[in-house]
Amino acid sequence: MRHIMKFYRFNSEARKKYLEAFEKLAWEKVLEDRGASFRSMGEVFLHVLEAYRYWFNYVIRGEPQEERRLESFRDVGDMREFEHEVDSMVMKAVGDLREEDLTKVYSYSPNDNSDQSVQVSMEAILLHMIEEELQHRGEINCMLWQQDIDPPITEYHRWLEESN
Repeated sequence: MRHIMKFYRFNSEARKKYLEAFEKLAWEKVLEDRGASFRSMGEVFLHVLEAYRYWFNYVIRGEPQEERRLESFRDVGDMREFEHEVDSMVMKAVGDLREEDLTKVYSYSPNDNSDQSVQVSMEAILLHMIEEELQHRGEINCMLWQQDIDPPITEYHRWLEESN
């Protein structure tokens, strides 16, 4: 559990560095279609936030949610506010967990109109979201490199040294 919590803090801090990098760009560059899984850097970043909301609000807490679309954001400041909202919710949920909570199993329907139910443990959700964010951060790095911009890559081992 201790390692999971560290990785969640690491990802939280890294997201903020990416928002700082986005702020140095024209908003149009954040929105530019680069042929990625969710077209633009902004949409990939937003997808990660929506994935957290899906797992932590919908699957774990059973709360229905409306998906936020990139078009509803005017600028990186709006994205920062949404990131703060999602991050606060996630970090509180993770901070409240105990080791025994990792085995708790949740049921959910992967498709809203499906009668199919899937079972997933809290541990699987937590680890999935670490993987999800790292995968998409790499994708954002590639989109920054396409523009000859060095991404604010934060290496986990360096972050550990700096945070201790």
